[in-house]
Amino acid sequence: MRQIDSHDEAAFDAWYEVLRCTDEERWPDHPGWDHRTVKAMADLRNGATDFLCLAATDATGTTVGIGILQMPQWDNRHLVMLDVRVLPDHRRRHIGATIAAEAERWATGAGRKVIQCEAEVPVAATTSDASAPFARHLGYAAVQKANRRHLSLPIDEQKLRRLQAEVAAATKGYRVQTFTAPWPEAYLEDCCELQRRMSTDAPSGDAHHQEEVWNPARVKEADDLAAAQGLVRVIAVAEDIDSGRLVAFSEIAVPEARRSEGWQWATLVLREHRGHRLGLAVKLANVDALGAIFPSVRLIETANAQENTPMIAVNEMMGFEVAADATLWEKAMGG
Repeated sequence: MRQIDSHDEAAFDAWYEVLRCTDEERWPDHPGWDHRTVKAMADLRNGATDFLCLAATDATGTTVGIGILQMPQWDNRHLVMLDVRVLPDHRRRHIGATIAAEAERWATGAGRKVIQCEAEVPVAATTSDASAPFARHLGYAAVQKANRRHLSLPIDEQKLRRLQAEVAAATKGYRVQTFTAPWPEAYLEDCCELQRRMSTDAPSGDAHHQEEVWNPARVKEADDLAAAQGLVRVIAVAEDIDSGRLVAFSEIAVPEARRSEGWQWATLVLREHRGHRLGLAVKLANVDALGAIFPSVRLIETANAQENTPMIAVNEMMGFEVAADATLWEKAMGG
């Protein structure tokens, strides 16, 4: 077991191959993170989040399992996020447990108190997937349930017109705009507040998350990282006309190298402005902008906590369908 230096090309490529193979196993029709996207994350240093790569090798030196650790640095310094992957032919040999134990050692050494893992299981595999027994065996407890949803594009024209009419009737007093990242200078203050509120207002179940620290430097880091990853981000915002402040946003990322799918990232409406169909407004505006920039996108992927019923309702109105179940697992270090 060793940590991989992302600048060691051969070692990182072998590490990435495990990630690629296990992504393909889970989603054969939906390619996961590409090499450029992941390497840019692994190369990041002294930022808001540290990204560590662990590799387990067999007797021949072949990488057969990996661990991905994400350790927040600006906030939530009690926490580490872990993803464990093992190639199918090497499972049932305690490799996953060994990787998890090594990750705990790293996390404890960094002063972390809580470790979290998210397991996403396609609907067709929910009865046979081994992630839940594995997590419980290692002492993890489920702290939040979620679902992955897919939206096929384009949206039916009749449905789209009906939704747009509903938005127009409900959003008087607000102005919706779209742009591609980076965030304009004039919006940075509002962006920081929206991102901070995303960390406090979005449902988090029983997970031990703390409020995040956002400032213009962190927004710029996120913009620069996405650019290095080859991601184009389409963003919709809703402005309260009376105050001139942004009160809602939604963001979709599209890999430049693979323009058939979009990844729905954060969507938030500030609590005090809910009830005006702003969530639907920014998501529809984003889909419209996405179609103009990337007409080749035929699928949008998103995820929702199961207790986030307002956003689920919006997604179902648009036509998103459940594609996977997801569970956030958590373990107190030493527990």
